Amino acid sequence: MFRNLLLICIVFLNTNTFSQENFKVGDNVPEFKLWLTDGSRLTKNDILNKVVVFKFWFTYCIPCLLDINKLNELVISLDERNDILFIAPALERKEIIEEFTSNTAFLFKIAYSAMDVSQIFNKKQVYPSYFVIDKKGKFTYIDSGIKKSEFIPLKKAILKALKE
Repeated sequence: MFRNLLLICIVFLNTNTFSQENFKVGDNVPEFKLWLTDGSRLTKNDILNKVVVFKFWFTYCIPCLLDINKLNELVISLDERNDILFIAPALERKEIIEEFTSNTAFLFKIAYSAMDVSQIFNKKQVYPSYFVIDKKGKFTYIDSGIKKSEFIPLKKAILKALKE
């Protein structure tokens, strides 16, 4: 009985995974709701007319931590702009994120307990995953396991979206 139940679960999960389509550049951003550690909420409507950079991550993911310094430099270099948002939806609870940020500077606004939103955006559940969204609410850059995560293409995509 247990084997049969296990087999049914595996088939369901595999079918569900394969049936999900990944977003493509040019697709509209789906509806979402994130709760940020500063107490604010962020939805699809809140990001219109802004370029948005999402980085999906978690605190125990070594690859997720490797580019934080480069991302912080990027945030600082664009600090004078009011048309860009840097958002880092994390999988962990608020307390874990707050403990992490008390020891590590991360200049993105951080959303906590964002597994539901991550499952919508990051269907492959590969971390870190990056998404750049233009001012019209369309994806202009997606890196969610399609290729090796690299900082330079991400930075170029952000700068290009800001020029449009």
